[in-house]
Amino acid sequence: MPTSEPSSTPDRAGAWTIPLLCAGIALIACCLIIPAADENRRLTYEREKLRLDLEQIQKQVAVNKDFLQRVSGDPNLLERLAQRQMKLVREGTRVLELPDQDRRQEISPYLLVTLPPPAALVPYKPVGGVFSDLCRQPRPQLVMLGAGLLLVAVGMVLGTDASR
Repeated sequence: MPTSEPSSTPDRAGAWTIPLLCAGIALIACCLIIPAADENRRLTYEREKLRLDLEQIQKQVAVNKDFLQRVSGDPNLLERLAQRQMKLVREGTRVLELPDQDRRQEISPYLLVTLPPPAALVPYKPVGGVFSDLCRQPRPQLVMLGAGLLLVAVGMVLGTDASR
């Protein structure tokens, strides 16, 4: 009577199960995680850029507010603005030469409200190499997702026991 004993030699096909499953899951994870991480980095870059712009605007608002307070309280500044706007020059006025140049020179009223723009950020550049570039592009990403699913399926098929 033949007995159905398990074979004494282990099935070698089962040895590929775990590596194929792991490789397939890793490939699928890379195709999903790399674009998401890149989008997070890009959003962080844009947030930093917006923060710098907001600081610039707040400084500009403070300078404009200071200028308006000066105009409302300083009759000389108000007169100079009116003369400049109407392109009038008082009769008998001329440029006064000062011997000491270290003194604070009077600034044009319009320069009081102009601030230089903030320093430009370095252009955004995604991190990674060739593989991460492939994960970001739609067609290669689709191919790699299919390959990952195929690896998972092959690993599961190779892992089944044929004697059952």
